[in-house]
Amino acid sequence: MIVTIAAHQVQSLRRRRVLAVFLGLVVAMTALAGAIGWSSHRTIVRVYNEAVTLLAAEGKTAPPNPFELKPSLSLLSNMVIYIPLIGALLAMIVGHLSVADDESSGLGRLIFSRRVSRSSYVAGKLAGTAVVIATVLAASLAVSVIALLVANGSLPGEGDLARLAGFYGLSWLYLMLFAVIGMVTVLVMSRRSLALLSALGIWLVITFVVPQVTSGLRPTTSLNPISDPAGTSEAFFRVTNRARPFSISEQYKTAGTQILQIGIGDTTAETLLRVLPIAGLLVCLAFLTAWLVGHHDYSRSTSDG
Repeated sequence: MIVTIAAHQVQSLRRRRVLAVFLGLVVAMTALAGAIGWSSHRTIVRVYNEAVTLLAAEGKTAPPNPFELKPSLSLLSNMVIYIPLIGALLAMIVGHLSVADDESSGLGRLIFSRRVSRSSYVAGKLAGTAVVIATVLAASLAVSVIALLVANGSLPGEGDLARLAGFYGLSWLYLMLFAVIGMVTVLVMSRRSLALLSALGIWLVITFVVPQVTSGLRPTTSLNPISDPAGTSEAFFRVTNRARPFSISEQYKTAGTQILQIGIGDTTAETLLRVLPIAGLLVCLAFLTAWLVGHHDYSRSTSDG
């Protein structure tokens, strides 16, 4: 039954073209990140070659190519920003639709008129969402490899592939978190529109408000995963900075940059510790979803108004 519910959810998203839009947007933003990285690479190489020519004419030795000093995966550094912004929103919509459609169409009422346990229903919904997000991220990973091949002229090595796999594994956890938030808001709110607006509000708080409060960063500055906090000298931010480990967007960005080796060096243990708040919150929300479904009245439908 879990497999049946998961397969039905995937098919429903495919028929409504939600899966195609999700896949297309994520692939497009990955290609954009690669294009920006490739453009930066060409600019750096062109300037370096001109500097080499000029220094050679003056009889001077040119310094090493600055691009060769950069991490090999630095071309994809923008993905650490795009996924919490665009990817999280799209995942939240997928989670919202997976539950809201059953509510508004009366399918939930029909399902539970049969011998289907609510735990199986929740597991199926989570499994279907996990498959959709994993499929989208797998396509993004493939585009990332192609971008690195075009920019570097060779396929990434085993170490780089392992780091890419780790980064996309972390991204899967992060996007699943927002998909579950989309489910929870539908189960709590009486109207679909309010549920979606509530989920959007949570996304804004997680992405902008909490990082600003806990690190003293301006909202626009908080988009940069390797910028240093500017306001921690103030008394208010010295206090709120203690809650920074609980800012999951900051933990995602920092862990992501560490996995891709484009940020300030952390140990492997420190990077893993940054993943714990994300994984822990996802588990808690999954249990909350199961509890809400178990106590939800499917005899009523959720209005679109």
